[in-house]
Amino acid sequence: MASVLPCKDCISGTIHKGQPLGTDTEKLFGQSVYIAPVPEHPKGTIVYITDIFGWTLPNARLLADAYAKEGGFKVLVPDFFPFQPIPVSSIDAFAPVNETSAPSFLSGLSQKLTAFPGLIWFLYRTRPSVSVKLMAKFLEDLKASEPDTPIFTVGFCWGGRYSLIMGTDKVKKGTVSAVAAMHPSLMSIPSDIQNTIVPVSVGAGTNDDLTSVAFMKKLEGLYREQGVELDIKTYEDMIHGFAVRGNTEKEDVAKAMEDAKKQVLEWFTKHS
Repeated sequence: MASVLPCKDCISGTIHKGQPLGTDTEKLFGQSVYIAPVPEHPKGTIVYITDIFGWTLPNARLLADAYAKEGGFKVLVPDFFPFQPIPVSSIDAFAPVNETSAPSFLSGLSQKLTAFPGLIWFLYRTRPSVSVKLMAKFLEDLKASEPDTPIFTVGFCWGGRYSLIMGTDKVKKGTVSAVAAMHPSLMSIPSDIQNTIVPVSVGAGTNDDLTSVAFMKKLEGLYREQGVELDIKTYEDMIHGFAVRGNTEKEDVAKAMEDAKKQVLEWFTKHS
């Protein structure tokens, strides 16, 4: 069953430094999209499904750029939210980016009380009955425009769940070639992954409250029962959100983030 609310690590983390090098387009198959710099001969197209902070989060755009540059893929980051995503400022309500300047108890409590109503409203407006149809249509339209190009999806946290759903028969067969997810949150299993029809790669940290070691074993078992080609990895001591909002100044976190990036790129390269 799905959790009612995500853990604190879903809405916390570090904002990464750097200047994304791609471009925005106002409408691509009905959605605003960030397009990472496109390599000369892309292996395929990756559709990046974001966490709750949305398509403008610098971390997402920088990672999309890295997928394009290091993996040789065309990478799209669509805006799948029909409204403003959770503001980045909400990160400070639950785990400050600067860990040495935590807010006072009363200030922190006030921030949490302010952030939670927006989070609940967000989860309602992005419920599966809305989001699955929106994403499936985007992917099917994209495939129709690029019939000979392998299409992949990768998602993080909130987006991880939907990336895995995009690998099921809820999307027209032949649209997607493979999917990947890092620390998917709010999953409802087995229903979210029933009738999976493409190869799947999943990663999560051993200190993840939502995708725990036990959860990952259960997920693996359900995929194995379906005969799905599967790549599943755990990252020692990593918490939820590490692969996209981890603190790059911490050596172990930076290495895990790099390994998670490689996991995704190697999987999609294998299925290009």
